[in-house]
This record gives sequence, structure tokens and C-alpha cells, in this order.
Amino acid sequence: MPSNKHNTQTTTLTRRAALTLGGMFLLTACGSAATEQKRPEGSASPTDSATGNPTGTAEATASAAPSATPTLTPALPEAEQEQLRAALTSLFADGTYPQYSLLVTGMDGDLPSIKAATAPADLYAANADTARVPASTFKVLTLFALNHYANLQARLRTRVTRDATGLYLMAGGDTLLGAGASDPKQIVGRAGLTTLAELTVKALLQGEKPTAALPVYLDGTFFTGPGVNPGWDDADVASGQITPIHPIALESHTVPGKSTASNPVRPDDAAVAAQQAFVDALNTAGKESGMSFTLAERRTAPAEAVEIAAVESATLLEQAQHMMLESDNALAEVLGRCAAIAAGKEGSGEAAQQTVRQALVDAGVNIENLVQADVCGMSLTDRVTARTLVQVVALLNADEHAEQLMSTFPVAGVSGTLSGRFGAANAVHARTFVQAKTGTLYTVSSLCGVATRPDGTRLIFAIILNNLGGADALPAAKERVDAAAAAIANRSTAPSASTVAPEATAEASKTP
Repeated sequence: MPSNKHNTQTTTLTRRAALTLGGMFLLTACGSAATEQKRPEGSASPTDSATGNPTGTAEATASAAPSATPTLTPALPEAEQEQLRAALTSLFADGTYPQYSLLVTGMDGDLPSIKAATAPADLYAANADTARVPASTFKVLTLFALNHYANLQARLRTRVTRDATGLYLMAGGDTLLGAGASDPKQIVGRAGLTTLAELTVKALLQGEKPTAALPVYLDGTFFTGPGVNPGWDDADVASGQITPIHPIALESHTVPGKSTASNPVRPDDAAVAAQQAFVDALNTAGKESGMSFTLAERRTAPAEAVEIAAVESATLLEQAQHMMLESDNALAEVLGRCAAIAAGKEGSGEAAQQTVRQALVDAGVNIENLVQADVCGMSLTDRVTARTLVQVVALLNADEHAEQLMSTFPVAGVSGTLSGRFGAANAVHARTFVQAKTGTLYTVSSLCGVATRPDGTRLIFAIILNNLGGADALPAAKERVDAAAAAIANRSTAPSASTVAPEATAEASKTP
């Protein structure tokens, strides 16, 4: 369980708690230049003998609707189901991707229970229960757990406390801090260390002004456990695709001004880098008043230390949007730890994995063959089935906040990691009509989400391709995945006017 000290730093972030904007918050988030994971060349690739046994032939089958009552109306007429099956079977008939999984189910209506007796019938299933390496589609599970346990309207607070020995920078889980002034229009940098420094100096001037330089200690006890996950490849850590996780950081554990989406530059210690930026801002803010500050060691703040200043992050929902749209690995790990704290566990990587699994179990999701090595999808040890992904997407769409949750998913040809996708002739007509989370490693391409057909029917799908063979094979694999999603949306070619429902066009073309 989190210590009482954590509870005094934040307000409860459970979904049942009311949001208290003036209070303190229990979760963290980070996001910035980290993009879709791309494993360096030469890294291991999933094999038939790897954990989870992601084997299986590419034999596609369409399962019949469950015989148990209640009987569900099919999501598609039989003729359209046959057309869908033929299109998807044809796409993978050449055997280029023998290790693939694909599942399509209905979605509209009351979204019946995902449990076997009332689950929507599979419209198309190919190796749907074979566990495969998911890459960043694993983040969908992290989003689900965060929504399951946390109040997504909560904000994370970075605080400054003081006792007789000096100041304490209290890490509260916000890893999207900016070095400058707080910016209410941005997710990254919503809370700024320059603003925090100015508030701190103002508070100090209201009391007895310090006569000597004040040490600034760093309290990073909000998270526990190792920052580096043993499931991550050393090469991925060295390249910056993932990094040691801290409860405080600038711009999602990156070096501001030096990182790009494809090349995140990481500091040696993201928490200390944030601490140094705060000390620098303090010295600037306090110079006119004759105050000075020095960088001090990590130290747990004593119970008697008094809060004198604080800044607040973007909401957890906004941070989740950033995580999903940009596929930010470090942010996913932070939000997983936040979900764990909201669930009453410690803020460690291991607890984050346990929390994600428990959320799925609580909801009745099929977790057969689920293997977790992290919560961001960076590890090649991760395994999940297409069925698990589809069930989670169904539950997100059945949630009372479904519109907000689905706003976190990239839109084909429009936003996030799908902004440059769906450009081929057999996929371009599906732009704006597919909303899905991407997954990319040098040996993996995956996609899961919702496809809207011309008549407005929405289908849930998950596609996972493994053993691609390296970076050179990725473009073709992504095009194949995009083509499959376009076929599910029945938009491999431009739909005829007679098949398009006007209200469906207006609704599906909305962007988050």
C-alpha cells in the first residue's frame, strides 16, 4: 500500500472520488517526444518457441454466434459477412505473414457482455486466441486499467515543502513538466517549473527571508522499485526508446529542445534534471531579492515539512490522450504506476503490471496466454491475443465515458501515429473511418480499434503481425495492416453513394 505520506500529497484518484481541484493528486503522467517503439536492428525477434508460444498457421475461420441465450442480432447481414471473410482471407492468402492474428466482431447496440454466453459473434477470426507480441497496442490495456481505477479528471501536483533545513521538491508523478512558465493550453508543460519557482520565492518573502543559500532536496518516494524494467532490451534503453522511469521529469523524460519524435534524447537522470531546472529557476526568481538556492541530494521530506507552493498537471485523461496518440513509452509506464497507486498498490513497475492484469480479470476479459513484461509494449516478452485486445476495446466503448476514451485513439490519416498511414490505394478511402491504436517494433506491426462502414455500422478489430524480419519489412507490413482495416471498414475502394448513410459519414468523420 502507498504510505500515508503519498496520501497527503494527493487526493484520491479512484473513479468514485469527486474531483477536488484545490486538493492534491494521486497519479502521474508523462509525455513528449517518445514515439512508436522501433527496436534497433539486430534485436531479438519473436520465435515459435518464445514465451506464450506465438505459433499457428494462417488458417482463417469465422466462428458461429454462441448458442447460449440471449440470441444476438448479427452485426452484418450474411452476404456482407461473406464479403468481409473473402476480403480478409485474400489479403493474407499469399503466406507472407504466417504469424498473424486477426479478429473482427460487432460493436453497435447495447454492447453485450464480453463473456462467452452473450459476447458478439466473431465476424472473422484467424488465430484470434494465439498469443503474439503486441508492441504498442499493449497500451490499450494500460488505458483500460487507468480508467478502471483512477479518476481521469484528476491532476497531478508537484509541490514544494519547507522545514528548518531547506526546501523539498516533492515529485507527484507529473513527468510532463515544462522548464518554463505553466502553459494552460498545452498538455506537455501544463505545469511549469518557472511558475513553481516564482510561487516558492513569493511564499518565502512572506516570511522571514533566508540569510543563507537554501538547499533544495528531491523527494522521489512517490514511485518505488527499479526504474528500468528487466524485460527491456539494453539497446532500447541506450537508444532512448525507453528510459529509467521517475515520478518527476521534464517533457516525458527527455532533454527539452534536443529531442525529436523519432529520436528522443534522454537525460542521465530525469528526476535530477528536473530538480536542477527548478533550482536554476529559483535562483533566477530570487536574484532580485538576494536569495540563492543549491542543488541537494535525494531526501524524504519530514512529516513536519509545510507546503509553500504547487503546480498542477494536465488531467489524466489528457495525458492518456498524449500517451495513445504519440505512443509515448515512458508516459505509459508512468500512467501504469499511477493506476497502481489509485488501486491501492505501490507505484512500481511490477505493481503496474499486476494492476493491469487485475483490471482485466475484474472486467471478465479473457487473459489466456497473457504475458506481461511491462505496460508500454516495448518488451518482446509481452504476449496478448487478438481476442483480449478486441474485448478491451469493446469495454472502452461500453464505458460511460466512451467518447472521451476513444478520443485517445489515433484516427487514420488524421492524428497521432496514424496521421501518415492509410495512403495506399486499397486503404486511402478508410481515412477518418478507422480509429485505432498502432503497434510497431522492427519485428511487429499491430493495430486495434474501431472501423466504421459506409452504412454506419461499427466493427471492432485487432490485427497482429509477428516475425516481420526487420525494419526493411515494416512499410509493407503496415500497408497490409492498413489494407485489412480498410477492408473491415468496407472501404478498400470508394463506397458507392447508395451504401453511405449521411449521418454515418458525419459521425465517423469527426476527429478527437
